[in-house]
Amino acid sequence: MSLSSEALVKRINLSSCNGPSNATVVVVPLPKKTVGVIFGQMIAEWPQRFNTYLLDVNDNIVMDPQVLWDARSDGSRFNVTEIVPQSAMPMDSHVLSLGPYNEDRNIAIYCSHKKAGQSSYTQSDPRHTFIGGKNAITFTMVKPVIFQQFGPIIDCSYLQINAEDGGDTDYHDTVVGVAVNFMTK
Repeated sequence: MSLSSEALVKRINLSSCNGPSNATVVVVPLPKKTVGVIFGQMIAEWPQRFNTYLLDVNDNIVMDPQVLWDARSDGSRFNVTEIVPQSAMPMDSHVLSLGPYNEDRNIAIYCSHKKAGQSSYTQSDPRHTFIGGKNAITFTMVKPVIFQQFGPIIDCSYLQINAEDGGDTDYHDTVVGVAVNFMTK
């Protein structure tokens, strides 16, 4: 089962969480009884940021958790810099696990950047690529993390989000990985 292939680029209202009211996000399905794992890397001149939001299936924000990730220098991994609630802070600030939940959810990824001389972050343009099945398990670095926390992985879907900050057109300024891991058949 590879439900991450259903990911979409959408516009949603994030203003209730201090985000933009017309945000372009990549929405990744997180079916019930799955675990989502999120991580990222910056390959850009300007500071990059992404936010993750947990949504219900109608794209309404479920309040916990909301996460802000920052990377400040070229080639650096993203770190969780803020999370609501604080009790959800991951042990490794480079990787966040979500779930398993008893109902279907969506994960929304919002990417932004701060050009030199700017005082605030501006929305980046996101795209996504899907990798599914057994290849995704070996492709990601998350298998040991998931196994240690939740047990064996039955199947995995992996979505890579690439965002462009406008400095060129390479679409690799922000690179975010979302692995959806199926723990049962």
